Amino acid sequence: MKLRNLILIAIGVAIGLQIARRFRADDPNVVKGPQREQSGTANPAIRLVSSQAQRLADQAAGVSLGAIRRARGAIRTRLGDEENDAAWN
Repeated sequence: MKLRNLILIAIGVAIGLQIARRFRADDPNVVKGPQREQSGTANPAIRLVSSQAQRLADQAAGVSLGAIRRARGAIRTRLGDEENDAAWN
């Protein structure tokens, strides 16, 4: 009875080690490493359009932040100047 339990435990450990080895192995279907270099150099026209889109997005962000600052300033002038500026940060 005890020898049979020992053999079953040994078989269980061996199966566990086999499964652990399979889980540790690298998956060939998973692409690793930097991929931007491969896709970025493929077509210069796409790179040009994406850089222009990024520039427009940056300009739009700047304009919207300016509008927010102007709106806050207008609200401050309507409410009157207060010493507590913590609520506006």
